Amino acid sequence: MPQVYSGGLELARAEGGPIEEEIIKKLMELRSYLETKIAELETETGTLRSLFQIIDEVIVTKSFQRAEVVQIPPPEALNPPVEQAPQAPRGEERPLRTAAGVLLANLYVLEDELRIVPAEDVKFTTTTMPFQGFLIRRILEPMQVKDREDAKTGAITPDRVLSFDVVTDDDLIKEIVIRNYGDQRRLREIMTSTRWTFEKMYEKGLVST
Repeated sequence: MPQVYSGGLELARAEGGPIEEEIIKKLMELRSYLETKIAELETETGTLRSLFQIIDEVIVTKSFQRAEVVQIPPPEALNPPVEQAPQAPRGEERPLRTAAGVLLANLYVLEDELRIVPAEDVKFTTTTMPFQGFLIRRILEPMQVKDREDAKTGAITPDRVLSFDVVTDDDLIKEIVIRNYGDQRRLREIMTSTRWTFEKMYEKGLVST
């Protein structure tokens, strides 16, 4: 670009034309070039942000899958096969721990209800990732939506639709109550997802301290 402007000025001097007008013309060309370049960069930035968001979501999903394969014991180690598993007894307590054995929470299995209570020495808030983005929006809410659809088709009665409440003190999670959690497969999915979510939240707490 500088060579073009320099050449233009030399041409203006050679032809004896008004240098000031030639400078203005070249500046307007430069301005037009910059406007075009800025528009291109803004478009590229939007595309890059979209790609970043997609990759970020894939990382969360793949991290969850990897955690299931590497860190979480196989389902048969947690529960008997579905066809052989008896209904969990009332009030059964199941600890949720990190891969290193740190207690994250206790899950209490009642007849049609689960109560998940964080351990006393850990602090989990509803704003810490990936609580809302994963456990709520990708696990519990889709289960609830499916139950509502099943209720509309008559597959289940409306009173069997999954519902849940997050009991908090400000943002601090005190308890998660899940009603009508369903069968043993769902129970294992909720346990696995909650344990993974709390472990990621616990790791974030260690980094921030």
